[in-house]
Amino acid sequence: MTGAYSGNEKLICDTSFVGHLARRGRSPERYERWGEAAIDRVDAGEPAVSVVTVAETRAGYLNAGCGRARMAEIERQLGRFRWLPIRRSHVDEWARLRVAARTRGIAISHNDLWIAAKASIHAQVLVTCDRDHLRLAPDLPAEVLFLAPPV
Repeated sequence: MTGAYSGNEKLICDTSFVGHLARRGRSPERYERWGEAAIDRVDAGEPAVSVVTVAETRAGYLNAGCGRARMAEIERQLGRFRWLPIRRSHVDEWARLRVAARTRGIAISHNDLWIAAKASIHAQVLVTCDRDHLRLAPDLPAEVLFLAPPV
């Protein structure tokens, strides 16, 4: 996390952050190391997610066999975010990031690359708890705001 920011900055939140944000609501003490400044920054921003995050989240709760009440709660949490589609303009950026990651020996999932491409194309802050995005940061024109998951 570097540089100055202003309220209403656009934030692309990846799947790892969305999941940890929900868990933080249930156990805030486990996330104290995120720091007040980082939390204030996220709270002041305009959070959005790629449809890739929506799909990953839904696959996660289906795979886990969550009941209807839990799925409804997760969907309410997803509703806090603006959902962003993948557009044709993201395809070339995904390809560029894929090559950059391979060249530097970064093993990163295709879905994480789509999320990074979304942030990169729009030079928006990528909020993540995923070290793969942090490792890809030098190849992004966007800032990566890394919030370490609890240990």
